[in-house]
Amino acid sequence: MDEIETERLRLRRFTPDDLEVFCSILADPDVMRYLGVEAGKPPSRAESEALLYNAIDSWTTHGFSRLAIVDKSRMKVIGLCGWRRFEGTPELIYILTMEYWGLGLATEAAKACLRYGFEQLQFDRIIAFTRIENRASLRVLQKIGMTYEGVVSHTGVEVAGYAITKEDFFPDDSTYILHRG
Repeated sequence: MDEIETERLRLRRFTPDDLEVFCSILADPDVMRYLGVEAGKPPSRAESEALLYNAIDSWTTHGFSRLAIVDKSRMKVIGLCGWRRFEGTPELIYILTMEYWGLGLATEAAKACLRYGFEQLQFDRIIAFTRIENRASLRVLQKIGMTYEGVVSHTGVEVAGYAITKEDFFPDDSTYILHRG
């Protein structure tokens, strides 16, 4: 099982042991402010549990999924970053607990996931969506080199659509260290 390490983070696959922390992250209305069909409404515990097991199973089904973001200094799961399938294309997603907002960690994790997606998973194109009012997420997508493609409807919600191709992604050598497990 591959793990990705950046300067401050370790990204690894979720396990059933992550259920409590996964549910607590998604239960925070501030974290969920711009997420979901009903922004600000956290999923139920049963829905969060289903999302975790979907993330775990997606590695077998699709060969990719969401990863747990671990703060290396505290060895604590602080969010998730990775991909899900949207109309056959890998969609980059990231979520951090509020305590870690504004530190550049979403950008660090997202850039590492782009690189892993293009180099290891051989994606040709990765897309991402964010609500137009989520200025912090818009900045992350711009910082990691994604191109704005316009406003689109994603699961019935108007969002800003972004994309990047393998040819347009230029990683620096410090993006990540890959650990093969």
